Amino acid sequence: MLSAYSISASEYHMLAVLEVCDESTSSPGVLAELVGQTKANTTRILDLLLSKKLIKKKKNIVDGRRHDITITKTGRDCVKLCTNNTIGPDTKSMMAGFSPSQLKNLECLLSQLILVLDDRSRAGNFGS
Repeated sequence: MLSAYSISASEYHMLAVLEVCDESTSSPGVLAELVGQTKANTTRILDLLLSKKLIKKKKNIVDGRRHDITITKTGRDCVKLCTNNTIGPDTKSMMAGFSPSQLKNLECLLSQLILVLDDRSRAGNFGS
């Protein structure tokens, strides 16, 4: 399923994380932390995604030394296609009982949970 966009699992992971970031924008340093990659490897992955037009890169307006990475519509389509193809029929049928607003609430709650767990993990008190 990733071959339709000629991307690796690491590239997909980066896109998926970027998709759920506030305003679908983040910095390379934050993305490196979120996906568990080195900054050098993150730069390589971002360069590949940029060449495939799945992301855009621009200088940060507040700090010209930094860059903002934003997912493109093509990148969103890639994440959606790959994600939909990985969710099995059983999962789709389980979710069929939820209304669109309930699914949106569930998505928000899960996103918040991921952020809280990530913050705890970085702070070293994951078991607390």
